[in-house]
Amino acid sequence: MVVVTELSASRIPVGVTGAGEWVYLAREGGWSSLTHSSPVFLVTALQHGAAFHSDLQERLVAVGLTPSLADTFPVDSSIRLGLTWPTEFWQQAALDWLEREGRAEAFLPELEALVHTGGTQQIRHTARRLVWAARQQARE
Repeated sequence: MVVVTELSASRIPVGVTGAGEWVYLAREGGWSSLTHSSPVFLVTALQHGAAFHSDLQERLVAVGLTPSLADTFPVDSSIRLGLTWPTEFWQQAALDWLEREGRAEAFLPELEALVHTGGTQQIRHTARRLVWAARQQARE
């Protein structure tokens, strides 16, 4: 296992196993899978915005790993956490990510919920626009 980066203000170590699985150092002192769980600190990946993927690639290269492993990081879990988080900051960060990177169709249930429960009018309107666009794309 090789530590690649740290996430959250608590600087939780995140790494990759020899099999290419993303893991984090749990409080109990052992390594846990990011693929099979969604620890709450994972939402903090959203605050890195557009730079997250390229930063992760650079860190992978720095520790002697292939940069393509960045493509396997469980960003979907971060987005899902952000969309369902009870504060506007993380909701908006997740929406910004989806507007920039696309793939809103993968998060339709969460987006549809935000249309009604989003923390601000801007969040609700952005969620509505992403739902509409994802449905239009599905019809094509």
